[in-house]
Amino acid sequence: MKANYTNHKPKTPSQRERVLARLRKGSVTSWELAQMGILSYNTRIMELRRAGHEIITVMEEVTNQFGETVKRGRFVLIN
Repeated sequence: MKANYTNHKPKTPSQRERVLARLRKGSVTSWELAQMGILSYNTRIMELRRAGHEIITVMEEVTNQFGETVKRGRFVLIN
């Protein structure tokens, strides 16, 4: 990422930039994005799609901490 400096401090990457950087490393789940502090991940994914990035969502079943089977989204960046 390009370093932009304002008042001699590096610019913090936007949430959109952080999501895109993470997607470039491989698929990521909604839970993982939330753990990164990106709570409006659906909005960030929509913004990236509108910017021309092809991102698909794959729903997967996982077992939660209560032993229940739940679904969560896994986002994949298509090159």
